[in-house]
Amino acid sequence: MVVRISVGKSVQGIIRYNETKRNQSMAELIGFQGFSKGAEWLSSNQLAKRFECLTALNRRTKTNAIHISLNFAPSEKLSSELLNVISKTYLEKIGFGDQPFLIYQHHDAGHPHVHLVTVNIDRQGKRIETHNLGKNQSELARKAIEMEFGLIPAEKQNRIGPSLPELGRLVYGKETSKSSISTVLNHVWNNYTFSSLGEYNAILSGFGLMAYRGEKDSQRYQRGGVVYHLLDEKGRRKGVPIKASSFHLNPTLKKLGSRFLRDQGKKKELLGKVKARVSEILQKSKSLDQFSENLRKNGIQLVLNHTQEGRMFGATYVDHLHRIGIKGSDLGKEYGAHGLAEQFGLIAAGAKAKKELPLGKEGGKGESLIGENFIQETEPDVDYLLRFSDSSYQGPIPGNRRRKKKKKDQPRES
Repeated sequence: MVVRISVGKSVQGIIRYNETKRNQSMAELIGFQGFSKGAEWLSSNQLAKRFECLTALNRRTKTNAIHISLNFAPSEKLSSELLNVISKTYLEKIGFGDQPFLIYQHHDAGHPHVHLVTVNIDRQGKRIETHNLGKNQSELARKAIEMEFGLIPAEKQNRIGPSLPELGRLVYGKETSKSSISTVLNHVWNNYTFSSLGEYNAILSGFGLMAYRGEKDSQRYQRGGVVYHLLDEKGRRKGVPIKASSFHLNPTLKKLGSRFLRDQGKKKELLGKVKARVSEILQKSKSLDQFSENLRKNGIQLVLNHTQEGRMFGATYVDHLHRIGIKGSDLGKEYGAHGLAEQFGLIAAGAKAKKELPLGKEGGKGESLIGENFIQETEPDVDYLLRFSDSSYQGPIPGNRRRKKKKKDQPRES
């Protein structure tokens, strides 16, 4: 059993996400506690109010929403009744047995899994400690439950299934609400590793989102602004952009820069594991499309960046098992765009690497290199990828934003 814990500031957003899945017949409410009979008939707002009655008792604790997923091996056939029992047992063991909670069984992946929703404020308004919850209480609970119910241990699961992101892709025209986008941003921020804007966008693209700085000569770009766009099925920006600062998470360029620096160490730790997975799949693939499909079946998304003219200039791998986005060239030359083009005969071996690789046909079969991959609409450049060094310097401040030094007040003469 693989456990994933997310802590956030909006229980309403978590409920809305699960209820949306439920309305789409991709999930069902299989259990609850702390609600009157008929909770399955309540609206998202009515369900959220039950939790907000507790969070209102402690205004100082802003991070109070708990979202947990329990994931089981694809080979395990577990009934809704058993999943309900396992979920309640888990919550009891981690100290949330007396809290109101909701248990949703999802049917949108290749493995059995449930989502648990609760808050960490009890009836007395006291905060339930969540520091190191995943490392301490959850690990003990997981191992005990695996023994009690005869489940496949997390350590023996190579992957929890070949599914793409658990939240699914936001569909332009259907899920354009700010709360849906906020849920995805929180999920990516809390669960994935990324050390550049390119890697961050590669992860977001799987969810149908993009962080966009604007054109180079735009005021937004010059001032370091970022907006978030929904993407259509071809990876093009659609709809009205939403400013980063308008989200509670506040995923601005400045905050992203700090995050990129922080994740450098974690990225180095995971680099070998991701490379081993990709290398094994690469050796068994005979074409770029086959390589991309084989990666997808193993929970890895290959994101090929293209210019507006359709020219490929980069490759990024999003490993949903290890929850990380890695630029292809960081894995090795053969995993970057140029290396893949050589590997699959799209350019002559030993050809001089170019900034942009031609978009052609594979082996005369007429297979498009774009497929369902993400199309980047901005020319590649070092600044756009936002690769930060160990220096805290982030470029000059535009002249109109420089702060003027305040003159010290002179003592008055008596």
